[in-house]
Amino acid sequence: MNWADTLKAVIPIVVMSLAWLLGQVNSFSERLVKIEGQMPALITKEGIPTDSPLSAEARHKLKEQIYTDIHALQVKVQMLEEREKMVKK
Repeated sequence: MNWADTLKAVIPIVVMSLAWLLGQVNSFSERLVKIEGQMPALITKEGIPTDSPLSAEARHKLKEQIYTDIHALQVKVQMLEEREKMVKK
């Protein structure tokens, strides 16, 4: 077997491999564009980071809990102040 016969056998395999590789790269590129399109924008055009929907929801729940705690503390302080006024009388 000489080199010409070997090249005739190898060239179609190399061409098919390159065609498969280009197809895979194209498929990967399409998947990447689809994934990026579905992701929320986490940084604005001005460069300011934004929250993802999950962290924004968690922060909202925490904020509501803090407001509830602050209100409860304000009520307790008010009751203590009224009690102190009654004791002074």
